[in-house]
Formats: sequence, C-alpha cells, structure tokens
Amino acid sequence: MSSHLPEDQLRAFIGSLPTRRLASAAIIRDENGRVLLVEPNYKDGWTLPGGTTEAGEDPRTGCFREVLEEVGLQLPAGRLLLVAHGISQGIWGDSVSFLYDGGQIPSDTTITVQEEELLGYAWVAPQDLGDYLPGRVADRIRAAIECIADGTTAEVGPLH
Repeated sequence: MSSHLPEDQLRAFIGSLPTRRLASAAIIRDENGRVLLVEPNYKDGWTLPGGTTEAGEDPRTGCFREVLEEVGLQLPAGRLLLVAHGISQGIWGDSVSFLYDGGQIPSDTTITVQEEELLGYAWVAPQDLGDYLPGRVADRIRAAIECIADGTTAEVGPLH
C-alpha cells in the first residue's frame, strides 16, 4: 500500500500516533475450578502467568510463550476470553491486556517456576482472588471465568 505523503512526512505522522503496551495472560484452572496465580519477584503481589507481548509477536503467541517460560507448561493456545483497557496508567501510559483460556489441568501437575522472575505459585478459588489481587483485577479474572462457562468474550475498561 503506497502513501500520498513523502516518506519523511509519513514517518513523522506515524511517530505522532499514540502507543499502547500489550500484555496477555492465561486463565489456567485445576479440577476444582481454582485459578493458577504466580508471585513475581520484581513487584509486590500476585498475577496470572503471562506477560508483555514482545515486538513482532501477537498477544496469543506471547501469552503461551510466557506461560511456558514462567511455569513450564506447554498448553494449547486457548481462545480469547477478555480484553481490558488501561488508560493513563501513570508511568505505564495506556495498555491493552488480553486474557486467554489456558484450559484445565490437574492440580498435581508439575509447575516449574522460573526463578529469575517468580517466587512461587498458588491455586486460588475464584471467590478468594481478592485476597491475592487488586479488586478490579480479581473482577476481570472472574469475568473471564464466566466467559469460559458461557462461551462469550468480554471487553472491560477503560480504567483511570
């Protein structure tokens, strides 16, 4: 596709466009419906397995690459469950997060925690997610679990 603008003007225009960080994570459940959470060593609190999508990588591929790296699970790339928008998130700016279905695995499955980034993991019942995560994040995960049950996809945000 060609542009009607000279290349220097096109580059300036593209450089003026807003940017958003992309992240993706997996909702991995056990036979009791509990959700796998991981505890990063580089920030306080807990999160889902997943992470930042790298340049040239789509969010689904990034999600399941991160799951393999972080917890040693090679899972089939499940469907998109939820898209969450973060707007004006301080130094992080704007972001889009994608939550994917990581499927159900037995709770006794070997989890190999990536020691460079993680302190540990926990299986957490959906009603207890608020004990580990900020309320809005716990709500997003519960909404994604509802999407698994009813076959829908949700979009939430923006958060300010």
